Amino acid sequence: MKCKSGMIGLVLILAVGASLTVTGVCSVKGSQSDVKPEFVSASGGQVEGTEHLALPFDVAVDGEGFVYVTDSGNHRVNKFTRDGKFVLGWGSEGAGSGQFEKPTGIAVGSDSTVYVSDYFADTIQQFTAEGRFLHSWGKSGIEPGAFDSPAGLAVGPDGAVYVVDEYNFRIQKFIGNGEFLESWGKRGKVHPVLSALNFLFPEGHEGQFSYPARVAVGPDHLIYVADSYNNRVQVFRPDGTFVRKWGGLGLWCGRFRVASAIAFDGGGRVYVADFYNNRIQIFSPQGDYLGQWGASGSQPGQFDGPTGLAISQAGDIYVVDFHNHRVQRFRH
Repeated sequence: MKCKSGMIGLVLILAVGASLTVTGVCSVKGSQSDVKPEFVSASGGQVEGTEHLALPFDVAVDGEGFVYVTDSGNHRVNKFTRDGKFVLGWGSEGAGSGQFEKPTGIAVGSDSTVYVSDYFADTIQQFTAEGRFLHSWGKSGIEPGAFDSPAGLAVGPDGAVYVVDEYNFRIQKFIGNGEFLESWGKRGKVHPVLSALNFLFPEGHEGQFSYPARVAVGPDHLIYVADSYNNRVQVFRPDGTFVRKWGGLGLWCGRFRVASAIAFDGGGRVYVADFYNNRIQIFSPQGDYLGQWGASGSQPGQFDGPTGLAISQAGDIYVVDFHNHRVQRFRH
């Protein structure tokens, strides 16, 4: 039986990476204990009731500390207090105003406007913080302003809205009312062997995406994209100019098996959800690895597919734990 040499090399690299992770051999600037947060509480759970969650997808926090969760399995948005007490929910299954087919990304503007992307309907909807429908835009397609599965979205300090147009392999930028401004990106897949070995060989494909999932605006006003199936983070200026990237396929520190969410703390550190490695990793804005936490499971502090991240002004860290149907809260 013949085996491809590239696949053998990939297996060897992943095996070495796993051993490095187990033995704790990572290049860390500072102590991991300084960046690893403590579990505080969890909310959700797949049981009956308006306050419970079924396949939650993303999370956002407003300036008052209220937490908004896209509850994709229940076709709604749920709003909670910072400690997980249910406040209200809105939405139902459908394609009308205020309805959802599959709500995915969520973001809150500085004016408390809530933006929700609908993955199946190819639309963005706007709501008040109380769930009152305001406006929607988007349609299925490839032209500017149209979408093919909008996933994550983010709102910049100037009110610009950035949308991950996943199956069009691009980021689109809009004014807050939905007027199209510009877009960047195209389809580009880094070979898994090159991705795993990118500390030795250049992987290329800068500014290209393979099923990107999330976008976030950093404190430095740069645009950070979770380039999910290229297992990396890419950073751009607001006009789409490429700045830098980090990551690569692997199990060890600073590597990913599907980067699935991004958020920033008050110190400017970058938190990245690592879906299949079931952990959250922390980096400097330049991509220096700082620490991590999490493991596969359903106990507090464990994950089964983290898909969303948000950090409040008070320092609460919220992680959407997709297959465990919950949101976990952590604090340093």
